[in-house]
Amino acid sequence: MSLQSKRFWERAWIHHIENYLNAPPRFGYWLATHFSSHLHILEIAGGSCRDSKYLADLGWRAIGSDFDDKTIEYLRARFANSKLELRVEDAFALSLPDNSVDISVHNGFWVLYRDNDKLKALLREQARVTRTYIVAAVHNARNRRQILKFKAKSLADPLFDIRFFDCDELATLIRDSGIEFTSMKFHKFGGIFDTLYQETLKGFKNPFLSISKYVVPRLYSLQSWEYTERIVCVIELNKVKCGL
Repeated sequence: MSLQSKRFWERAWIHHIENYLNAPPRFGYWLATHFSSHLHILEIAGGSCRDSKYLADLGWRAIGSDFDDKTIEYLRARFANSKLELRVEDAFALSLPDNSVDISVHNGFWVLYRDNDKLKALLREQARVTRTYIVAAVHNARNRRQILKFKAKSLADPLFDIRFFDCDELATLIRDSGIEFTSMKFHKFGGIFDTLYQETLKGFKNPFLSISKYVVPRLYSLQSWEYTERIVCVIELNKVKCGL
């Protein structure tokens, strides 16, 4: 069953969604560190939408979206007290008007597609609804250990049968999409510093836990690419600076 099919995700989330919801919203921490909170943000293909929920709970104007209506229905009940707006959305044909959000993001979405033409179509649609920044997080092809780990896991769970990218490949894809942009930057995300999100370190209470959400996103830049989990690509669509 294809990773891009609605039926796959309806079944997959039965087993995975609570694990995602109970994990730290690492991408939300990263976004809150790198962008100003006055932005109106859309999370595309959010799945658990834990990152957009984190931002909404901080006071951001945030929309979490996914194409699986059952997942969104579940999250509306699960997040009943959150200010997060939840929407059923097809990433290829978003119902939002042109230029309706300041920033649109997704984490681990493009890795489901091996067809570059589909990725270019997704990118153009994302650019249509976005005023300022497109943010895409993908798994890093320079981390060979991670590739082997995912390959082994995919034998039992197709959720791990994904595509990995390098920065040059992303740059070519973005340029070939035809979208107009003024800058494109690549940031490191995920790695050894994520251990600071754990409640205990080597059997002792983690003294850094309370500040980890502020510190870890800044520490990623110190890692080598070979030990970095993901690439976060930030595309600036105009010259308005919003805090990055």
